[in-house]
Amino acid sequence: MSKDIVINLLVFADAVSKGTRQVELFSKVASLGVKKVEVRREWIKDFAVELPQMRSKAAELGLEVYYSIPAVLFKKGKLDRGGLLEVLHEARVLNATRVKFAVGEFDDTAQKELFDLKNVLSGHTVLVTVEGDQSPANGRVETILGLMEACRKNNIPVYATYDVGNFVFVGQEPLYNAVKLYPFVRYIHLKDVEMTLQGPQVRSLDGGHINWRAALSLLPKDVPVGIEFPCGEEPEELLLKTIEKIQQVSKS
Repeated sequence: MSKDIVINLLVFADAVSKGTRQVELFSKVASLGVKKVEVRREWIKDFAVELPQMRSKAAELGLEVYYSIPAVLFKKGKLDRGGLLEVLHEARVLNATRVKFAVGEFDDTAQKELFDLKNVLSGHTVLVTVEGDQSPANGRVETILGLMEACRKNNIPVYATYDVGNFVFVGQEPLYNAVKLYPFVRYIHLKDVEMTLQGPQVRSLDGGHINWRAALSLLPKDVPVGIEFPCGEEPEELLLKTIEKIQQVSKS
């Protein structure tokens, strides 16, 4: 089966830095033959205007929308209830089917916070996932696993986004973490990372040192794969090559 590809709009970072709005990029995503787009919350300037515009454009083009949130679910062990409710409302306006947070500082003994999380998500159909970010405090697999195990134990519908590159930034092995997170993964972010004298640097696939093909082989085969790295001023050619590489792996 061919991999289910998602284009995270980070691939068009150059265009956005020059003033292009995210809704204007939906047609480019559709032209690649991709049916799913991941919107970045930090790039929205006017929520009241842009969210309905993106919902309408996605419907016009037949695109399913994911929503990437550069914020944590937990702060100092407490659920950011207000932030979660706000994002869930935005996702409803956007007609997003998934939202992705960073975990943050989660305390797996805090039953009250878990009960609150379950209560907030009750009645919502959007799929919530979390990933580790690139910080030592919030990016290690132990943090994600703590929340995943607690959610499984308490029947809370929160799952993992596995980002193959972020673990390198916190000194962990992506392949080992793929095995650890396998039961919980509902989404995959692909990028490569090169180790340089200036530290880890995000690269396109095969431009770094990660065996991303091996990582895919260790992860669930039936989950969407998001392309998430800047692709330069003229990204279409690189994106088509990247999509082909991912599809080749899925057929092997």
